[in-house]
Amino acid sequence: MSKTRRLAADRRRDLLFPVLMLVILTLVAVGILLYWSADALNRRQAVAQESLVSSTLETNLDALRSLVIDYAWWDEAVTTFDVGLDERWAKEELGDYLLEAFGVNCIWVLGPGNETKIAFINGKPSTIGLFERMPPSVSLLLDAARQGRSIDQVPAAGFVAIDGQLEIVAASIVSPFETIAGPPDPDSASVIVFGRPLGEAFFAAQSLNSFLGTPEFSTAAPPDGFLGHVIAGFDGVALGNIVWRDLRSGDDVIWRAAPLLLAALLILCLLLVLTVRRVEAVVLREGRLTVSLDHERQRRQDKSRFVSMVSHELRTPLQAIGSAADMLDRYGDQMSLAERQEETQTIRRGVAALARLVDDVLLVGRVDAPRPAGDGEVVDLAELCSAVWREVSLALKATQTLRLNDRIGHPVVGASQVMLNAVLSNLLQNAAKYAAEASEIEVELAEEPDCYRLAVRDFGPGIPADLHEAVFEPYWRAESTAALEGAGLGLPVARAAARSLGGNITIESDDLDRGTRFVLRWPR
Repeated sequence: MSKTRRLAADRRRDLLFPVLMLVILTLVAVGILLYWSADALNRRQAVAQESLVSSTLETNLDALRSLVIDYAWWDEAVTTFDVGLDERWAKEELGDYLLEAFGVNCIWVLGPGNETKIAFINGKPSTIGLFERMPPSVSLLLDAARQGRSIDQVPAAGFVAIDGQLEIVAASIVSPFETIAGPPDPDSASVIVFGRPLGEAFFAAQSLNSFLGTPEFSTAAPPDGFLGHVIAGFDGVALGNIVWRDLRSGDDVIWRAAPLLLAALLILCLLLVLTVRRVEAVVLREGRLTVSLDHERQRRQDKSRFVSMVSHELRTPLQAIGSAADMLDRYGDQMSLAERQEETQTIRRGVAALARLVDDVLLVGRVDAPRPAGDGEVVDLAELCSAVWREVSLALKATQTLRLNDRIGHPVVGASQVMLNAVLSNLLQNAAKYAAEASEIEVELAEEPDCYRLAVRDFGPGIPADLHEAVFEPYWRAESTAALEGAGLGLPVARAAARSLGGNITIESDDLDRGTRFVLRWPR
């Protein structure tokens, strides 16, 4: 898309945005309201269904508990179940009666050691023991029943799963008194246990079917589209779920309202198309004028930025040349031959750096076009670091000392000395400006499997983590450094030079009390 068309599109957006947003927000609000209402209806319905299932189960549990109390807490109970074991009714007719009248299909009367005194399975006398049919967790119910010293203390009935079927089990100590004050002692008295399947009478109940459809018991988790009520055993372990289909009546509300919302959206689109055609001609004319103004403004900004960046890069070698020339002029007759040669070499390096910068200044600013590696140039990084630090320290009259840790130990091939010089010069200038006086500035040279690493660390105030990228923006400076000299171009130039090498500069420290560590990596 051309810039004119892009600006025209921006203008159209500015003109139509208020109306469009108003209509869209209205539709979104209506949609959210419908969705919220439907979701609230679904959630209320799910809670009501869960409550219905829970209350129905509680009713069945309470009914069996009351039944076992009726047959345990009466004056004839001890005689019938604990003393008179030869009573015909207790031995022959009790099971059949409770099965026909209340659906109780399992009955046990257990002695103090849980030995079986009387047992009925499906209404018939049986020799099957309680733990041959029931899971071990029923022992928790028996222990609680033996501690029940009054009717109020008879434990609640609970659930067991037998062959994938859910059964209710209730138990009580056998006692002829409302409260056990003497014998039979809970540790020596008998316990009566009733079991009743949670069968068709529960799952086919009209009160459930009219709201839940057809609920059923499953040992697995409820599948998608179904709700469930967890059934736990006496030991708290989940036995399964009572599951039923999630009717989600609220979804019907959404589907009925969806066509109306769609029709409103289509009408809105038609109105917007008509409006866009009317304003397009005016917007295009305005866009062309805006593009022309932007082009002119951009040319001026580019020119100003170019001049600022070039002058910033030229300043450091010029300062080094000036300092060396001043030293020769003032103290040349007092210097040894080696010292004069060193100052002369500083001037030559500065002149060479200026010449290289003039040749490569456009490459420094071309961040997206990395300089090809492997051009045969051999660079001694340790020597370059020492030379650049000497130039920087002379130019800035730095009081810090350089500590160089060279883990490479040999010159590297394929890196541009001009670009490395630009990176080092700016990073060392930055370190000298912000590090504490008379402190150390650390430079580490190392090799990694696929790249070289050059790290510069100072012990200045540090850079917060949220500003690690902002410091690389041209002309950006933190408020805390406003009093220091600088134009905010050093780090952007350093990163541009690093990217021209095919690498990048990052900040790998965010502890404000331990300074800042800049790391340059470029491919080998």
